[in-house]
Order: sequence, then structure tokens, then C-alpha cells
Amino acid sequence: MEEKRKSPRFKINQLIAYLPNREEYLYAEGLDLSRGGMKCRSSQLVEPMTNLFMMLKLPQPGAEMRTVQCEGYVSHARMDGPSCVFGVTINSVFEDDKAFFDSYMASLEAGPPTA
Repeated sequence: MEEKRKSPRFKINQLIAYLPNREEYLYAEGLDLSRGGMKCRSSQLVEPMTNLFMMLKLPQPGAEMRTVQCEGYVSHARMDGPSCVFGVTINSVFEDDKAFFDSYMASLEAGPPTA
């Protein structure tokens, strides 16, 4: 099967906050991340095509974690035992966070530093 993703995915292990349809914050485990989306696991069922506002905490070199705000929608979802595993397509990253997000993703794409 041919890979359809435009950007490579990178494993992450973090808690993310998301706001489905701007109603209430829910939390999910972020499993992987790319420039265009991410895969998450939640104890709550999330329906496909649900609009999301998300806050991701990403590491910055020599500093505390930085919160990146973005918007997207649930592109697919399935139950996996008691958990809902869902994919999110990221439509936009907030302007104040875009340069940092792009730099963070570029550092992942470049791979680990060589000694």
C-alpha cells in the first residue's frame, strides 16, 4: 500500500488538551505528530468531522515546554478496546506559534544531532 501522507510522522508521548466544537476541554494522549496532523488516543469517543481547537506542549531547547495552539478536525476515529484512537488534520497553527511549530517540526525531520 502506497503512503499517502504528505509529511513524515514522529512518535510523541504527551498529554494534549482539545476542545471539540469549542464546548469543553478534553484530554488525549498524543501518539504521533506531523506538520499536517496527529494521531491521538482518548477515553472519550470522538466523532469524525468534529472540529477541534488543540493545545500541544512542545519542548524548546534550554527552556520550558511551549504551548502551541492549533485548529483542525477529526479525520477518522475507531474504538480500540476502551479507547478511541483518532486522527486529526491540522488546518491552522495560530500565528504567534507558527514559526516555533515549523522550527520544531524541521528539527524532527532533520533527525537527531550527530556527535
